[in-house]
Amino acid sequence: MNKHFRVFLLLLLLVTTGTVLAQRGTWSTGIEGGPGLSLIYGSENVYGHPGPAVSGTAGITGEYGFAGPFSAKVALHYEWVSTLTDNPSALLPPAGRLKYQLDYLSLPVLVKWSTAGKIRFFVNAGPCVSLLLRESLWYLPDSGTKEKVADETGAYHRVNLAVTAGVGIALPLGRRFLVSLELRDNYGVLNIRSAASAFEYNSAMAAEQPTGHTNSTLLLAGISYRFVGSKGLPCTPNDSGYQYPLK
Repeated sequence: MNKHFRVFLLLLLLVTTGTVLAQRGTWSTGIEGGPGLSLIYGSENVYGHPGPAVSGTAGITGEYGFAGPFSAKVALHYEWVSTLTDNPSALLPPAGRLKYQLDYLSLPVLVKWSTAGKIRFFVNAGPCVSLLLRESLWYLPDSGTKEKVADETGAYHRVNLAVTAGVGIALPLGRRFLVSLELRDNYGVLNIRSAASAFEYNSAMAAEQPTGHTNSTLLLAGISYRFVGSKGLPCTPNDSGYQYPLK
């Protein structure tokens, strides 16, 4: 098994186990996802002047609420990041564009701060570790249907790391459910390229290892289910520090 993949699975196990086994506060689970715009940029001879393209993500979430306004949130997402560039390849017709698309399995780990009240405003931030599933290169002619040019997964590092931050609102539905809407940005901090692909080399786009980075902005809608828990220490009612279970 790939070394990076083993590290990814271990991180996922540790975070989710800690969330599920937490005995204080409240915890919840849910789903979230939505569309966005993304950019892949780097070496000019490969990406030229890149333009944003449609991206998106969807997955499951788990959240542990501490006493007070803070909580810890982890999610497991399928995410795709893409960009459009002018076609610089002599192997393809001159009219058209290239679309680079990266498909990831992503694990954002966030610290979240929320207000109280009927409508809750929140901000969150943290790292996001992503495991590359595949990379595809597409040719988009000015007229006609798009064509897949190459699978360049081997020219990319398997692991990417991003700093993610978001702001949003949440609305309780009854005693258990919470719906949310969030604007989140994922800014990649690692070089995602490991080598020039065969297509890039044959197109005289890149003879040496290019560089590349990712950035995506997402509009996420979510719904979560809150399990019964208690705030603070599990004390007895006659203890002065007792806090009644959250209803």
